[in-house]
Amino acid sequence: MNLDLDEQQMLMAETADRFFRARSSMDEARAADAGIAMTLWQEAVEMGFIAMRMPEDAGGSDVGLMDAALVCEAAGRVVAPIPIADSMAAYRLLAKLNSPTAHEMTGSIADTPLAFHPQDSATILSCEGGEIIATSPSGERAVVAQGNEISTLFEAAWEECGLLRTSYLIGATTEAIELASAYACERTQFERPIGSFQGVAFPLAESITDIEGARLLTWHAICTLASGSNKAAALIPMAQWWTAKSARTAATRSLRTFGGYGLSLEYDIHLYFKAINRMALAEGDPDKLLLTVGKRLWHGEKVSLPDAGEPGIETGLGAEAEAFAEEVRQFFKAEMTPELQAKAHHSTEGHDPDFHLKLAAAGLAYPDWPKKWGGREVSAMAVTALGRVFEEYRWTRVPIGCSNMGARMVMKFGSPELQEEVLPPIIQGRALSCLGFTEPGSGSDMFAARTRATRDGDDWIISGQKMFTTGAHISDYVLLIARTNPDKPKHRGITIFFFPMNLPGVSIQPVHTLQDERTNITFYDEVRVPDRYRLGEVDGGLNVMAAAMEIEHGGEGYHINHRSLMEAVEQWTHAPDSHGKRPIDDPTVLTAVARVATHLEIADLLCRRATWAGSVGAGSRASGPMAKLFATEIYMHDAADMVALAAPASLHHETSALSEIEDRHRQSISQTIYGGTSEVHRGIIAQYALNLPRAS
Repeated sequence: MNLDLDEQQMLMAETADRFFRARSSMDEARAADAGIAMTLWQEAVEMGFIAMRMPEDAGGSDVGLMDAALVCEAAGRVVAPIPIADSMAAYRLLAKLNSPTAHEMTGSIADTPLAFHPQDSATILSCEGGEIIATSPSGERAVVAQGNEISTLFEAAWEECGLLRTSYLIGATTEAIELASAYACERTQFERPIGSFQGVAFPLAESITDIEGARLLTWHAICTLASGSNKAAALIPMAQWWTAKSARTAATRSLRTFGGYGLSLEYDIHLYFKAINRMALAEGDPDKLLLTVGKRLWHGEKVSLPDAGEPGIETGLGAEAEAFAEEVRQFFKAEMTPELQAKAHHSTEGHDPDFHLKLAAAGLAYPDWPKKWGGREVSAMAVTALGRVFEEYRWTRVPIGCSNMGARMVMKFGSPELQEEVLPPIIQGRALSCLGFTEPGSGSDMFAARTRATRDGDDWIISGQKMFTTGAHISDYVLLIARTNPDKPKHRGITIFFFPMNLPGVSIQPVHTLQDERTNITFYDEVRVPDRYRLGEVDGGLNVMAAAMEIEHGGEGYHINHRSLMEAVEQWTHAPDSHGKRPIDDPTVLTAVARVATHLEIADLLCRRATWAGSVGAGSRASGPMAKLFATEIYMHDAADMVALAAPASLHHETSALSEIEDRHRQSISQTIYGGTSEVHRGIIAQYALNLPRAS
């Protein structure tokens, strides 16, 4: 993955943004209402925006679809009242039509806005019986071209228009959310900015996350088109549906943030509300697009697609990561016995010490570790690819994930003596660690820890209790947060330790959960811990935990279980029932499953982006929380929907696929809690993505 726009694309985006912000005022949007601002249209033509997708020999600049999408997004930012998305695609179509009428229309581009959907003052293009028809604003109809390839060309232009309209919507929605966020910082209630209230901040945080997902999905569709993949046909309506749905929700949330003022025509937000709804509903109910997604994915429906050109970015895993995934897959094929497969489980219950040793020996347990400590230094994206293979075989990475966090903190904050003690056995697969963060009374507020660590010469005496210490019963070490100075603020009086679980005074009590997982309560009864097991400075645990949270909130892996759910759903829906009918042939089922497939694509992209951004230093503090929030929340909702869709058979585990769907339903709930609850992540997103005050 590489989401960095190239220099030319950056220049294109900046130029378009300056142009539309300077030339398309809110007064112009008010005056045009649902119509077209012809002066702005002509200026956009002069700038070359409308013809930018046309071939050079037809007077255009023949840029890629990605560049056109960036311009449409800039236009959407100011709800520019011109049919820029439709016209870009329509004029590219006309340039391909070898007819006098088409040539005449391209010659009068400055006076002829084109659209594929009814719009005031625009000439409408349609395809009827092998003919492309142009209907002028006055209602006059003219045949533009006819022939055997006409339908194919029109179909491709229609798909291109859909992606460009989606980009316009993304720009408009992003701006609407930012307008609402700025207002929420200015408007006070009860002597506080309203943006500090969760009821205001959290919905906006959800919407900016959703629209970031829409942008990634749209860009992914363009990249997939450019690669020639057949999946592009389904990704286009996925992007259209999700963006339309998310945009309309965000428009309403943004308008309501203004309270009664949002209803006033004096405030600009109402213009975004109206423009977003016009664009999102141009083809009718967006939910109809899900049926299109389903037909293209599972019914073999074909469609003509546009030429995307060079996208300039990469949304896939990349060749290196894919090659590494194949290496991991070959390892599993060789080593995964039927007995091991029967033991596989999504929790620590699926851990097998002997298999773990083999993974470690093959360099597949912690492959991204530095070579100094026995790792292979593979990329973060390669680790993401590895995680997919583990999930293909339903093999748990929970013990590895917990151990990796502890080991990484030892690498960064531990003494050389501690590093030499713990890192070799972990990388060799001979030791595991767990996380001692959560306490019964503090939940996700780790810094409210009451477990005490009192200095006693060269040792610390630790007493307290930790809750949900997953993997403690199979671990050799614990990464534990303790309070060392009760007189300091809670964030400043904590210290982090990494010490053996076999020290006297440590005890473990199992806790069995709804999702068929074992976790633990761990007790620390005056455990004497030598100071060499301390990480970082005394009372400096905040720095250590900040580094740990970068890993936990990094995005990698949160969508993995969603993939298993999707695989089980596909297996169930494609299997004939007792009457020989497949559920996937039912339009209701097809639509529901297409919804899950779309959600999974977005979750995957958000997680992948967080991983990429973290590895290249391109992300904001909100990137990981966005991935975690979206991936876990949508997984929980999809799992619940699929259990209901297959009920009551899913409740009775009538097949292995139905059993897994029901199991994932229970397991999905925990994902919104582990690694910080969704509420915590909404707060982080609101604060760092929207500059809202800290929510309370």
